[in-house]
Amino acid sequence: MTAAARCIALVAVLLLALPTLAGAQDRFITDELGLDLRTGPGNQYRIERMVPAGTRVEVLDEASGWSQVRLPDGLEGWVLTRMLSDQPSARARLSRAESALQSVQQENSELQENLSAAEARVEELEQRLASSEGERETLQQRMEQAEQGLDLYEENEELKKRVIDLRRELQDVEQERERLRDRDDQRWFIVGASVLGAGIIAGLILPHMRWRRRSSWSGGGL
Repeated sequence: MTAAARCIALVAVLLLALPTLAGAQDRFITDELGLDLRTGPGNQYRIERMVPAGTRVEVLDEASGWSQVRLPDGLEGWVLTRMLSDQPSARARLSRAESALQSVQQENSELQENLSAAEARVEELEQRLASSEGERETLQQRMEQAEQGLDLYEENEELKKRVIDLRRELQDVEQERERLRDRDDQRWFIVGASVLGAGIIAGLILPHMRWRRRSSWSGGGL
């Protein structure tokens, strides 16, 4: 049994139980089109009003097949006792049941609308959750990339330091090479100067040595 059917059944039970709950003095006009409310207990009395079928009345007194009743608006009069019933008329009960059914259907329609809205909200939340998961993964990737970038930055800084150190070493080597080149140039200059000096000396000494030798050779011949 669906929720709507259970609600309808509950309403019908409550409607049927209304006479019992109302008390013994409450009666209802039967399914006739209407009932004459007279000023006294008999057809000879004047008709005060035509009471519609299903109207709830309060019984005040009974006499000779007639009942003195009070209408919901407070008007009092007499009606035939046999035209009263302990339960609401079938027409009234049907009308009430139809009203209850319409109320339940309306409530069920509202519940369906609320359910549809709730399902749409759930779907929206699921989409937002999926989007949030995607954003979280993207942020996680960015964090990993940032960490890698930080490692690369630190590695780059280390390489920069090594390059600076190598440049300094290269400068030191260049300076040392210049010093060695200067020393080599100085050595070759000294060697050249020595050779030149030796040549000059030899040029000055050799002519005298030849002259002496010639003199010696000439004296020996005599």
